[in-house]
Amino acid sequence: MNIRFLETVVWLSELRSFRVTADRMNITPAAISNRISAIEQELGIRLFERDTRDVRLTSEGQTFVSGARDIIDRYNRLVSDVVPAETIEGTVRIGILPSIALTILPGVIETLRVRYPRVRVSVTTDSSQAIASKLEQRALDVVLGFPTGDVDKYFVKDLCSFGMFWVANGGFECDEGPMAISDLSMHPIISYETGTYNHGRLFKYLSGHLIEDSIIHYSNSLSTTINMVTAGIGIAVLPPIVIQNELRSGTLRVLKVSPAFPPTNYFALFMRNPSSRLSSLVASIACDVANDFCALYSDALASSVLKQVDNY
Repeated sequence: MNIRFLETVVWLSELRSFRVTADRMNITPAAISNRISAIEQELGIRLFERDTRDVRLTSEGQTFVSGARDIIDRYNRLVSDVVPAETIEGTVRIGILPSIALTILPGVIETLRVRYPRVRVSVTTDSSQAIASKLEQRALDVVLGFPTGDVDKYFVKDLCSFGMFWVANGGFECDEGPMAISDLSMHPIISYETGTYNHGRLFKYLSGHLIEDSIIHYSNSLSTTINMVTAGIGIAVLPPIVIQNELRSGTLRVLKVSPAFPPTNYFALFMRNPSSRLSSLVASIACDVANDFCALYSDALASSVLKQVDNY
């Protein structure tokens, strides 16, 4: 029995399919079956119940997987401590939100390129619900975004907090004093995509203030939202950290609104599985990069310390 055999048991317990596990480990289903049989014969117990449709852990298998995870985690930490960084290799698939792509991602990619030149990186930019779903399906290894669902499945690291402000076209006219939430409903509002984290927060914030004739647009793209606001189609709540050029040029302006929309906290998440070694490296690098990035801006715009949210 070796570390690869332990990884095989853990992957099969999660994916519950010999074929899918074989694809994930780049070996044949027969090799997966042989490894499991070898371990079961060595231990004298059955780890899995098998039928034509499913693979399930036995009670002994559940105990074994718990211990196997611990051994794999310890092994990965040991390797990280003793193996030179330049020899670490593999592929890591990162899912990110557009706001992170415009801010933290460049530093993460550059740091990985310099420290771990043999690590290949694949980046997917999508909505919060999409990348969370892909992480759940093991189509991504690490996500820089928001935790959803059963967070006990993930390792979660605090990443950063971005301030969120209402913004409008540079020619938008309003009184000098702060606007009330009810005032916002008098203008077309550009919302985040239905079902996303900030969509839910936005409608919680607006709850009780929308009127019957309120116009709500929905955008599934940060760049599209920015372009729509610039064109005067509506107002939106955005992190100003991603529209610094537009604010400097005057094409967009920040609106004074009371109460203010709360900041958005971001996290680095990865699954508790045998491939979490590279994911852990990426998550740690992302946190370091986020800390350096936030230090360049005021605390209201970007902070490496997470803020209290949804207090309205």
